[in-house]
Amino acid sequence: MKESDKRRSKHGLSPRELRSSFLLPVIIALVIWLVGVVIFLLVPGEFNTAVSIFVAIAIFAYLVYYTRNARRTVRLLALLFAVPAMLGIAYSFTTGSSQPLVAGVGLTFLLLVAQRLLDTPISYRVAQRYFSQGRSDEALDMVNKAIQARPDFWESYQLRALIYLTNLNFAHAERDAQAAIALKPNAHPVYNTLGQVYLAQEQFEQAARIYQRAIDLDPDNAIYHYHLGLSLYRQGQYEAAVEPLHTAIRSTLPLPDYDLLAHYYLGLSLEQTGRPQAAQTAYEQLANFQEGLDYLEKQYGQQPDYPHLANMKIDLAHLRQKLA
Repeated sequence: MKESDKRRSKHGLSPRELRSSFLLPVIIALVIWLVGVVIFLLVPGEFNTAVSIFVAIAIFAYLVYYTRNARRTVRLLALLFAVPAMLGIAYSFTTGSSQPLVAGVGLTFLLLVAQRLLDTPISYRVAQRYFSQGRSDEALDMVNKAIQARPDFWESYQLRALIYLTNLNFAHAERDAQAAIALKPNAHPVYNTLGQVYLAQEQFEQAARIYQRAIDLDPDNAIYHYHLGLSLYRQGQYEAAVEPLHTAIRSTLPLPDYDLLAHYYLGLSLEQTGRPQAAQTAYEQLANFQEGLDYLEKQYGQQPDYPHLANMKIDLAHLRQKLA
C-alpha cells in the first residue's frame, strides 16, 4: 500500500502526454493567429483594442469554465483576482507598453498565491509534512485540528483517510474517504484511497466499482487501470481483467513493481481465458522489471498483516518462480 518510492517506470510518455506537450501549444498558437487575422480584417484601425478585448473575454471565459466545480466563494475570488491581469493585458495592447501587462499579471499571480496560502489550513500543511516523514500519530493530531478549523476542506479528509489506511484502520479510512468525496465528487485521488481500503479488505467488487469511477474521472491514469484489473482478477472475471491490465502496461506506470505485477496478472488472466501464447508474451516481459521483485518482498515483509496481504505474498512467491 506504500507508494512513496520515487523510482520511475521504463515507459515513455503516454499518448495523452504527447498530445499535451506538442499538439496543444500548436493549436493554441493557431487559434490566436486566426483570431488576430479575423480581427485585422474586420477592424484594422482598432486592431490593438479589439485584441485586448478578445484576450480579456477569453481569460474570463476560461476562469468561469476552470472553476465550474469550485465553491461559489472560490469562483468569485478567482474572477476578482483575474481583473488586474485582464486590465494589464488590455492596457498593454492599447498603449503598446509591456509594463502594465507585467504589473497586472504579477499582481494576479501574487493574489492567487496569497489566496491559496490563506485558504489552506496551516495545520493541514504541517500534517502533510509529518505524514511524509512517517510520523503518523503527529500527522493525525494536526489533521484533526485542520478539520476542526476548516470542516469543508476536502483535502484534510483525504489526508486523514491515508493516515488511517497506513495504520490499517479501514473503517475510519473509508469514512473519511467518503467524506472527502461528498465534498469533492470529482477528486479522483480520493477514489484511489477508497479503492485501496476495499482491496486491503478483499472487498474486490466494491474496489472494482470505485476504480471504474476513478477511471471515468482520469482515464489515462495507469495505476487505476492496474487496480481495476487486479480487482476483477480476484473475482475470477479474467476476461474483464484483460483490458484494464493491457491498458495499464501500455500506459506509464510509476514504478517497476507495478509493471511487474501488471504483466504477471495479465499473463494469468490470458491463461485463464485460453490464450497461452499471449500469456507467454506477457510473461516474457517480466524480466524487464525484475528490480521490482526485491522491492515488493521488502515492502510485504515490513507491513503488518491485513486480509489481502496473504494472497499478495502467495502471488509473489509464484512470480519469483516465473522469473527463475
